[in-house]
Amino acid sequence: MQKLIYFIRKSSVAIVFIILEIIAIRSYAYSTPYTQARILIWSNSIVGSFYSAFAGASNYFALRKENMRLTEYIAQLENRIRALETVVPEEKLAVNDVLRKYEYLSAKVIASTINRNRNFITINKGFSDGVSADMAVMTPEGYAVGVVVDCSENYAVAKTLLNVDFRIGGMLAEDGSHGSVVWSGGDTQIIDFVELSKYAKVKEGDLVCAAGFSHYFPNKAIIGNVEHAELANNGTSYNCKVRLAADMGRLFNVVLVRNTGAGEAKALEDSVRK
Repeated sequence: MQKLIYFIRKSSVAIVFIILEIIAIRSYAYSTPYTQARILIWSNSIVGSFYSAFAGASNYFALRKENMRLTEYIAQLENRIRALETVVPEEKLAVNDVLRKYEYLSAKVIASTINRNRNFITINKGFSDGVSADMAVMTPEGYAVGVVVDCSENYAVAKTLLNVDFRIGGMLAEDGSHGSVVWSGGDTQIIDFVELSKYAKVKEGDLVCAAGFSHYFPNKAIIGNVEHAELANNGTSYNCKVRLAADMGRLFNVVLVRNTGAGEAKALEDSVRK
């Protein structure tokens, strides 16, 4: 006991120094969303290989179900294409215009969080694979997940819709009324759809999609379905609760989408604001 007390007295300065360093590093890491993302990308670069191994094992057991869902989705797309071909003449289908505006890249999620106020996912591709900041992240079914905020050579970090600092434009698929999609924390399956005009014809079950003016997601990327809608206190808009289409706790394969015209549009908007 005396030796332990002697050791503590002798090492007290070093112990206090280490404790203060830990507190300082933790305070810096959580000071801003940017530093959180940078710390996360740095740590994931070190332990990325371990995450990949664990994710590989999880993907192996979920592979059959995942492949079945992807196969069903491909079949649905084939049916939609055939339906369009019977209604619209081939020369009038502006498919090439859509493909020129967006670029797509597949990736896998190797780490994620859903129990914080600012949640992120880590994917197994980085700038060496063509990934860059501001690329949208979606599920293979076309459900919105989040946006890439930073990347290293082989990995990238994206903030998800379950992030209190993330806000995108949304719209009702049925009547085109616009609003804002945000998350206020708490339930990881429910997100808020606010600032929706009081004249909007919103009802339970309505589909909420990304708005056409979003710089990130393709037009009408699916966000979820309305579960509840009520007028805000000011009486001029609706506040809606939307159940997310994407299961944030079970993300495996994802699709990264780059809007090739977003940079030009954002630069123009920034010049007008000055």
